[in-house]
Amino acid sequence: MTAATQTDVADLCFTARALAQSHPMTEVSLRYRQQCFEAERGRQPVTELADWASTALLVGYCLRRSEEQRVPEDRLPAGAATTDEVDLDRVAALSEALRTGDAATVSLLPSKVTVAALDRIIATELDKRHEHLREQLDDAEWSELEDYITWWVIHGYALRASERAGP
Repeated sequence: MTAATQTDVADLCFTARALAQSHPMTEVSLRYRQQCFEAERGRQPVTELADWASTALLVGYCLRRSEEQRVPEDRLPAGAATTDEVDLDRVAALSEALRTGDAATVSLLPSKVTVAALDRIIATELDKRHEHLREQLDDAEWSELEDYITWWVIHGYALRASERAGP
């Protein structure tokens, strides 16, 4: 990875974290995030997992917003979707494209940059849990947590990507 790419990734992630401190989500996505949080709170044996999932979704969402700030307006997909509900099928399709190595069909920046930024966001989310939790989990349980956090970060990114019309 070149120094310029590393800087881009660091800047993207910094901007994403800064955006996460504001109120960056559309009303529809904010309601969806709350629904996810409540569902995870009821589903998980350790309620902190719902907090972590919610944060991971938010930061993934904000990473996409960070990308949007770096591309010319004419390169952004057409205007925002105008529905009152999240298109879960579209979010799932975009998430699947990211997870299966077809990031170029979803990302606004070169896919290498986007994937590196997603990896960095995921690593940061896991690092925040490592000191307090790692010694309590065996390798398989830690791997499961990695997958869980990864899924929520990618889901958040895809959620934001789904809000704009596009391919």
